[in-house]
Amino acid sequence: MGEQKELVEVVCPKCKRTEIVRLPMDDFPKCPICNVRMKIRELLKEGKSY
Repeated sequence: MGEQKELVEVVCPKCKRTEIVRLPMDDFPKCPICNVRMKIRELLKEGKSY
């Protein structure tokens, strides 16, 4: 079976830029504007409703 990867939303702590990436990954992305490591903001799961 294929490896399951979680979608997560990451945010830059300085400029608040957000991106959606797949986990697991070796390294969190760096913000292209601030060059700072981005942090997890939210785990994205299917079937979520507000």
